[in-house]
Amino acid sequence: MINRVPLEKILIASDAVYRESRIDGRDMAFAVVDEAGGLVFAIRYEETATRVLTHSIRKAYTSATMRRDTITFRDEDKDRDKTLADWGDINLTHLVGGVVIEIDGEWYGGMGVGGNSTERDDEIARIALGILTAP
Repeated sequence: MINRVPLEKILIASDAVYRESRIDGRDMAFAVVDEAGGLVFAIRYEETATRVLTHSIRKAYTSATMRRDTITFRDEDKDRDKTLADWGDINLTHLVGGVVIEIDGEWYGGMGVGGNSTERDDEIARIALGILTAP
């Protein structure tokens, strides 16, 4: 069975990403995928470049399929002297801002945000994750 985060929570998380993007004056995108990496929800806010949405989806996909946050995936590959090419999947990314969605030990997929600084992408992703995983 595929676990699904309720759309209501996804929309609230999307709203939080949007609010954070306005605080920073940045054009951002937000994406959620299921545990198989299938797209569930994606949005790019006004004036956001298409590539930002593409990378947000790839961040979510990477987190879901590799079952780790993209920052962890990046660091582990660096420690192992691996590159993305070693995985044979052109949709994987080392860009920060992808997080695993896990609720009560159940794996739900991944979420990605993009369009801000590396640090803020990670911070905003965790804000949105807190909303998605809240009881």
